[in-house]
Amino acid sequence: MPESTTTLPTPDLVAVDGTLVLGSLLGKGFEVSVYPRQVVTAIDPASDGPELAFVHGLPSSSGLAPVTYAQDKRMRRALLERHRVPIPRGATFTMSRGIRGAHRFAAQVGFPVVIKPAVGDSIIETHSGLGDVAAMDRALDELRTPPSERPGFSRAAYGLTELREPGEENGRIVVPPGYTFLVEKQLSGHYLRFLVIDGEIASVIDCDGAPGDGTLRGGVEITNQVHPGLVEIALRGARAIPGLAVVAVDLVTADPRADAASPGTAVVELSERPGLWVQRLVDPGLADRLATRIVEAHLASHGIGPGSAAEHLEVVLEAHAIPDVEQGADVITSAATAYGLVARVRDTDRLAGVVRADLHGAAGSIAQLTDDLLDGRIDQLRVMLAVLSPTAG
Repeated sequence: MPESTTTLPTPDLVAVDGTLVLGSLLGKGFEVSVYPRQVVTAIDPASDGPELAFVHGLPSSSGLAPVTYAQDKRMRRALLERHRVPIPRGATFTMSRGIRGAHRFAAQVGFPVVIKPAVGDSIIETHSGLGDVAAMDRALDELRTPPSERPGFSRAAYGLTELREPGEENGRIVVPPGYTFLVEKQLSGHYLRFLVIDGEIASVIDCDGAPGDGTLRGGVEITNQVHPGLVEIALRGARAIPGLAVVAVDLVTADPRADAASPGTAVVELSERPGLWVQRLVDPGLADRLATRIVEAHLASHGIGPGSAAEHLEVVLEAHAIPDVEQGADVITSAATAYGLVARVRDTDRLAGVVRADLHGAAGSIAQLTDDLLDGRIDQLRVMLAVLSPTAG
């Protein structure tokens, strides 16, 4: 086996959900097909059960309509209010004609305020701590850049909520004139991340910082210490958009152990994605267990039991659409070694562009390797389909 010279890519936080769910599926012995942007289908090779599907770790039991509602923050706010969920004062404005109105609104509710895109993936690109009009304008100038050109931008493979073409302003490519943004009063207090799976609270993290604005530094798991009133608010928030199998609900409150009626308590974010990178930052084992719980809840919705799980596996990887299979085989074995896996190339098909290799090692490492290959993050090798099958016997 060649000596590993591969430099592993920096983990993509947004991709953590899909990678952990893939690892859980592999550990349970499923045969999985993985496509770019973390589209996964899985079947149990030992039964005639149904084909399961996940995107970015989100099970297919979360419907497209509720996912779209979750990504439209104006609609989401209306649904939360309808379900008596407290939210900060906020309003949406257009980039072309609404900036002066946004300034007036911020002065009315009082600084500091938060600005975020009104549509698109939730709990990202939040500009917080904006203490005056100048700070608002700096945040809005960043949002003028088309989303695909922003550093760290992420767009889900399942919910395209912004389809308009970019515009132009003084020779600069910018967002369309009708691009909308949300201004909300920023609240202070404990920032709590609730994870709701299949209608139940699975985890609560008291965050040090906030996930959406890049300030999160860590946190503490406090699921069993949160006041029941706050739990009820989080569950009402999750139920406000029916049809989501998994919901991340972010809530700010003065004291997690105090009555929910305390002033300043409100849901400040909600996402259809679990956002397990937050739990992984606090406790990697917790994130793994929650990914498994997501998988098992989806299995239960199809009448399938949880089954057993293995941490170390032997699988066959079929990597498809590789232009140079000899080079691809070298990259795969080198990267596998760097991930602590044992890899052996079985064969290559130059005409079909396929490399088949045996992999042995931790389920999570196999999942991470697969995800990086499909994302083109290892030596510029981009695989268009990876099929992972348990080794017979």
